[in-house]
Amino acid sequence: MKASPIASIVGGAALALAAHAALAQARPPTTEQIGKDPGALRQEAEQKRALEQSQQQQRSQAEADQQWNDTLRQQQSRASADSAQGEAVRRTWQQRPPLAPEHNPLLGRWESLGPGARPGAPGVSPEMAQLANALLGGVTSGLCDTMLGRGGVEFRPTGVVAIGRDGRERPMYRAEYRGGGSRVVVLPQGGTSFTHMIIDFQGADRASVAVVGCTLTRSGPPAAGQAAHSEPALATARAGAAPQWTLLGTSSGNGGMDMYVEVASIRRSGDKARLFDLVDFRTRQTVDGKTLLSVRNDLEFDCANARQRMLASTGYAGHMGSGGIVASGPGDAIWQSVGKSGPSFEYWQVACKRR
Repeated sequence: MKASPIASIVGGAALALAAHAALAQARPPTTEQIGKDPGALRQEAEQKRALEQSQQQQRSQAEADQQWNDTLRQQQSRASADSAQGEAVRRTWQQRPPLAPEHNPLLGRWESLGPGARPGAPGVSPEMAQLANALLGGVTSGLCDTMLGRGGVEFRPTGVVAIGRDGRERPMYRAEYRGGGSRVVVLPQGGTSFTHMIIDFQGADRASVAVVGCTLTRSGPPAAGQAAHSEPALATARAGAAPQWTLLGTSSGNGGMDMYVEVASIRRSGDKARLFDLVDFRTRQTVDGKTLLSVRNDLEFDCANARQRMLASTGYAGHMGSGGIVASGPGDAIWQSVGKSGPSFEYWQVACKRR
């Protein structure tokens, strides 16, 4: 039986390929290969493979070194930007009145629970970020230790002192204080690697350093004379009660928001008054890449001239100041008119007891 034309063509093609492969394998040796035994040829082949593997390893190491250098430059660039921003924040707080010792809830002994974690640069492996953090030391993961030490620490009217387990004291740095109530700002005076430390209180006996995340728990009574003069907002926290927010009004702006004031936080001094407000958003808001649902502000009012300025602001992940702090910082501290109507005017009336 004769094969069909198609079968003949397919069979012929296969045969041609097989013959071509056999011919390739049977090519005469090169000039360099003539006279060498098979063992020597195998050795040369192994040496060639080893050389290629070594070159590949060198290329991989060069890529790893480049990634490390890129990571380090990113960390250093961010540290430089943080330092410039820190100096600007320090200057803002320095312009404000010093916090009197009798109104400073931070004075006294605390326990420092160690440093917080600093996020790595985008696209960088956790291992690489950890190595970079370790290299940059006090600028990154060691910042809490630089600010507070590890273990006992006492805030005094003129400085910060580390307390050893044996009770021995070691002065860390001189300091001034700003703010008051549920937020105190520590301004170190000379010889430190940080510009300022913003401490937010979660009750009377627990606090944290904003942005960095260091945690403090009180290990002794407040400084003498301070407890009797504590700010109303902190006194409320000491009693274990949540802030009592009074609804002041609502607005359709920013997707809808409710505005509250904490009447118990009002403090008067001459023609000036301060209070805390809280803005609760109905939809998530994004600020500098961070999402939040509520913001608490520390506001100061000029009762005689109908002006206000923002001293500090704190953003929260949840409604009504819940869900943890996602952003915080000083306000612009610029005096602005409260106008004749609107939320600012309403706040001014409440703070200055004009309604």
